[in-house]
Formats: sequence, C-alpha cells, structure tokens
Amino acid sequence: MKKILIADDHYIVRTGLITLIKEESMQVEIDECRDGNDTWQKVQANEYDLLILDISMPYTDSFTLLKNIFALRPDQKVLILTMNSEDVYAKKYLKLGVKGFINKEEPPSEISKAIANIMDNRKYLSAKMRDTLTREALEGKTENPFENLSIRELEIMNHLIDGKNVSDIATLLSVHISTISTHKANIMQKLGVTNIIELSKMVHMF
Repeated sequence: MKKILIADDHYIVRTGLITLIKEESMQVEIDECRDGNDTWQKVQANEYDLLILDISMPYTDSFTLLKNIFALRPDQKVLILTMNSEDVYAKKYLKLGVKGFINKEEPPSEISKAIANIMDNRKYLSAKMRDTLTREALEGKTENPFENLSIRELEIMNHLIDGKNVSDIATLLSVHISTISTHKANIMQKLGVTNIIELSKMVHMF
C-alpha cells in the first residue's frame, strides 16, 4: 500500500485532505505531522510515496527542510499546499525539486488533480503558472520582482511578513543576527521597499 505524509499545522486542513483523498478512493496509508521537526523525523524513519507540505509551519525553515529531504531521498515526491502566493514562491520551490505547488484556496477538485498527477509520476502546474512559464520562455524575461531574490532571501522575506523580527529569524535559522540584517537590507533594496508594511503589501499584490 502506498503511503502519504501530510505536514500542516492546522488540524482542519489535515482532516480535510484525508477526507478528500479517501473520497477519491485512493488506497493509501496516511501519516500526519504539524511542524518541521516532526516532518523531518517521519521522513527519516519512513519512505513516503508523496509528501504534502505546507511551507509555513512552526519550527520550519522550509527551504532547508526540503534540501535535507532531497539529500536523504532524492526521488521524494513533494506537493506544496499553502496559502502563500504562487506567483511569489512557486518557481523557487519547483527549482528546489518539488513536483507541484498549489494554493489552499483552490477547489477540492483541483487539489485532487494535483495529488493524482504527482502520485502518477507527473508534475502539477496550475493553468496560471503554465501560462506564466510559457510567456517568460517566449519573451526571455520575467516581470516578477521576486525572481531577483535568492532562495535564502525569499525564506527570510516570508518570515518577515509573518511578523518575526530579525532576532527571531536568526534563532530559527541558526545564524547571526547581523547575517539576517544584511539579508533584510538586500531584500528591501531589490524590491524597492522601505519597511515591512510596504513589503507585505507588495507580496499580497501578487
């Protein structure tokens, strides 16, 4: 029997996904976890056919978590299911090696499609993301300012708009405060904003 791991800190989301999967008559064993530490422990102890992962959970530096997962299990199939903006985050996570990225606000039928595609060894891209990638390939450029950020800068930006301060982020990522301060300044400069309020507004515009 195939195995799926659902990693999300909201009980109602995990329960809803389990119901959705069972309604699709998928014969699978499902494990659950609610933070990054638990996710990493379960991936180390078990082999999963699919990991459904939220990128905003307690104790989670999602980029580092995914890098560790892919280092341990290079063929691990991962679907990102999140409230974070597809336009801002999807391409970075796809480059890391995830097989799909979908927003929690998508209808259940689309989430089922994403799960089925990846379980069937195919990638999942929303219609909007396919159009974006096609346009950028034809034009040879992107109008998305967030493409100028590194993966680490994008991770730090995510923590900043979640309300964490420089000290909080430094502790979470196990780096010096000055390193986070430098990244923060670079993020602001690259995006042309001067404070977190402007940064949050810019992210939510996409």
